[in-house]
Amino acid sequence: MPDSRTEVQLNPINRQLDFPPCGHPLSVDLPFHSGSRITAKVGCNQPRWSLFVTGQAQVFKPVVMAANPIIKGSRIRASMLQLREQDISSLRGDYFQRQQDVSGHLARISISADTVITPRMLTQANAISRGDAVTIEARRGGVLIRTEGTAQENGRIGETIDVTNNRSGIKVRARVTASGRVQVP
Repeated sequence: MPDSRTEVQLNPINRQLDFPPCGHPLSVDLPFHSGSRITAKVGCNQPRWSLFVTGQAQVFKPVVMAANPIIKGSRIRASMLQLREQDISSLRGDYFQRQQDVSGHLARISISADTVITPRMLTQANAISRGDAVTIEARRGGVLIRTEGTAQENGRIGETIDVTNNRSGIKVRARVTASGRVQVP
């Protein structure tokens, strides 16, 4: 894997096995693996012999972790995070490799220091809060029309919320496209 480091520790081979030295480079096939456990078939062509070797593999990659405890409901900032190498073969589920993919989200649960951040621990923060000034955008053909409005409810990116057009006073339904920006269909 790119940006990773792999360590393999082989289990000892039975000392009672007495194979003659191989006159050629050994062939190694990795036919079986389950998580971090691997089984490899090692063989020699001259003289002909083979055996199975088992071991443990670890794949280390830098992942996003909590630098300090993060309280449930708090907005996560880059200063709360750290990148640290972890054995990803032992992680259950997804993880993040870039701090910017975590910054700005809210902690769905309290997160202990030195804990790998997973998507299940996060929820998307509101991009717009009720009462915020917003830019309302509408596309008509190749023309983009913009006007100012006021959000009537909280909204995350992708959600549809009520917004009041400040010029006309008309309330419209608009999809949140960015912080402070909505788009009407």
